[in-house]
Amino acid sequence: MKRKNYIAIFLMATFVAVLFFNACKKDPAPKNPYDDVDYGISASTDTLDPLSITAIHRDIVFPKCAKPGCHDGHFEPDFRTVESTYSTMVYQPITKNNVGKTFKYRVLPDSSSKSVLYERLNNCCFVNNNDRMPQDNIGKALPDADLNRIKTWIDNGAKDIFGQVALVPNALPQFPWWSAFDNKFPAQWNSISDDTNRVGKKGDQPVLMKANQIFTLIPWMSDDKTSVANFTNCKLLFSYNQYDFSSPVKTVYPVKQTYGKDAFWISTVNTTGLLTDTIIYMRFYCNDGDHAQDTEFPNSTIWKGYRTYWSLYIKP
Repeated sequence: MKRKNYIAIFLMATFVAVLFFNACKKDPAPKNPYDDVDYGISASTDTLDPLSITAIHRDIVFPKCAKPGCHDGHFEPDFRTVESTYSTMVYQPITKNNVGKTFKYRVLPDSSSKSVLYERLNNCCFVNNNDRMPQDNIGKALPDADLNRIKTWIDNGAKDIFGQVALVPNALPQFPWWSAFDNKFPAQWNSISDDTNRVGKKGDQPVLMKANQIFTLIPWMSDDKTSVANFTNCKLLFSYNQYDFSSPVKTVYPVKQTYGKDAFWISTVNTTGLLTDTIIYMRFYCNDGDHAQDTEFPNSTIWKGYRTYWSLYIKP
């Protein structure tokens, strides 16, 4: 009798243990329906043209040039992305040149020999000794296969990610700086527009003038295509409102003067009639013949310091 009781107790305990185990056991996770989606990515298939800027950036430029402390976005050219690589290289002016001033652009489409990118990758001593790129491997060039890919891309037009050839740039005329002289230019260079003659002796503040003062104003001008001597529609406007020159309080039309190979647009300004004890803002306009609208500087969207730099303050 006692033996039967032990057997019954054992069977009951086993049954309870099985129930407890099954109750605690987790069901397997359901299958993810997106696990089998084919996104067209295959480790064994590379559909990029090896001579495209996209493939060159992926295989060469990014892993070998966009390293921390190098072309990682802290300065140009910026090799972090294929887009930034292209936009800071093709037709972009260089910051350092060789002794012969041979180069103008980082990448000049159709000409690897005139592209400073290709020169820097090949020349050990472009400006200084051992300044071949990449700089983390000084003295040792990239493999010939890499150099040939970059050369071919440039010589084939340096096409963008869409296979398009960049247009030759045609920038607006530049005249961000100006000088004023109280004697006839250029007989005497007696500047009255330097920092010592500005409000608070600060370079971004108005130039101090006197009532009924006559002075000569010269903007320092340049253009990437057109000679300064061939500019048209030049004029100098004055306004008490830094944002509104639609009704200028004074308009001066500069006269072109040439000195050797240089040309200047010279404005003779008389402060007579201008308000004293107030800021008088100026804007200069010219056209290079390649743009429909005259170039205006400074305009309303530019940094405020330029607007006060291009201004006068007539002392009472």
